[in-house]
Amino acid sequence: MSYLSANNVGEWIVELICQNNIKKLILGATADSHYSEGMTHITSTIAEYVIRHAPDCCKIWLVCNGNNIQTREGRFELAGSSYSYSESSSSLHSLDSALIPYEAAGRAERVSEPHPLSSSEERSASGVETMYYEEQRRILEIEELKREKEQRDKMRCEREETLSSSFGVTQKLYSEEVIRRREAEVELNRAKAEIEDMKRVQKEHEEQHYTDCRLLELIQKERDEAIKTCEELLIHLNLDKAVSSSHSPSSPLQWSLSDEPPQCFLCPISKEIMHNPHVAADGHTYEAEEFKRWLRHGGEKSPMTNLLLENDNLTPNLVLRSAIRDWVQRHPYFYDSS
Repeated sequence: MSYLSANNVGEWIVELICQNNIKKLILGATADSHYSEGMTHITSTIAEYVIRHAPDCCKIWLVCNGNNIQTREGRFELAGSSYSYSESSSSLHSLDSALIPYEAAGRAERVSEPHPLSSSEERSASGVETMYYEEQRRILEIEELKREKEQRDKMRCEREETLSSSFGVTQKLYSEEVIRRREAEVELNRAKAEIEDMKRVQKEHEEQHYTDCRLLELIQKERDEAIKTCEELLIHLNLDKAVSSSHSPSSPLQWSLSDEPPQCFLCPISKEIMHNPHVAADGHTYEAEEFKRWLRHGGEKSPMTNLLLENDNLTPNLVLRSAIRDWVQRHPYFYDSS
């Protein structure tokens, strides 16, 4: 039975790494029973020796109780499987910076004294250590899968947040579009109301224009009658001149028998010669005071046509009034004879 110290075991592991050109190694930091939360430094002599003397090309994970305590990253590849211990010793100080602490920490075991091992015990220990390393490798793979799952979950959450934000923006744009459409509908209704008002005003203007045209026609008709009356007056005047040149009037009776006023000079209501002739809405000429008296006594229809009067307006007939005055001046004995 031989006795191996911690350094001898560490040297044996380092030699296996060099001979087999091992690139990745999972090494137990200490017994699982020695694990404690918050552990960041290893105290195992074997692990510390392997970390310091293993080739730089070998990446080493120190695990305890299924947790990764530290990781030493591999730095470069070796050309062969041999390894120089002097090179390991020369890079001793640089290897300290290659130890990366892990979030889940543990506490390593410290081998304080050598213990005797037989060859069968060494093989059994080697088999147990190999199984342990395989178990730790599977644990690391599971942790890696967990980290990948967490990353995927994080990415999914980010996508969901982005989608939610996009939905919020879309909802906001939709609300703004609804508001714009409502405002457009209000403006459209207002424009329709303005168009209706314009149509109503246009209709009123058309009615007023029709009324004005009717009034213009009446005025034109009255003008034509006045012209006709003037022509008749001129004929009478010419006759009067002819009579006066041949016969001088001897008495008012002669005037009354020979000189009767034209019918257009007489008011249709009073049947007397008019002094202030006015044109009514029916197109006929009346004495202003007689027509107003007709209205005051409830007259709503025309005295001539018996049709309902459109309005009570009176328009002075200046041409007829001038003709009446001229005729009266030429027949001064008319009122005396009557």
